[in-house]
Amino acid sequence: MIIAVFSRKENDCFIKPREYYLFDTGMATAFIILRAAELGLVAHPIAGYDEVRVKKVLNIIPEDMIVITLVIVGKHSETISPVLSDKQKESETKRPERLPLEKFAYKNTFKQ
Repeated sequence: MIIAVFSRKENDCFIKPREYYLFDTGMATAFIILRAAELGLVAHPIAGYDEVRVKKVLNIIPEDMIVITLVIVGKHSETISPVLSDKQKESETKRPERLPLEKFAYKNTFKQ
């Protein structure tokens, strides 16, 4: 299944210069992904799509709607597809190294 996530600025509140539609849509997307995981599914947002084509295929009107992401949902497979490249196969079996918490979380101050 592919879920198209889209919105527009006018669908949410504006507080001074802040436009909350992207934040709120992002939170809703996160909950979709979490729910999929609860159901034993795999859900992954992607950015590699052609927004114009997505909007045309799905008949997303009006024009000011912005496709923020597509969420791919499926079942976890026990076998790795032979059509994947070696790099893709490796990413299916090995988690990428994560930054240590102190590189992106700060207490009382921001340090570069």
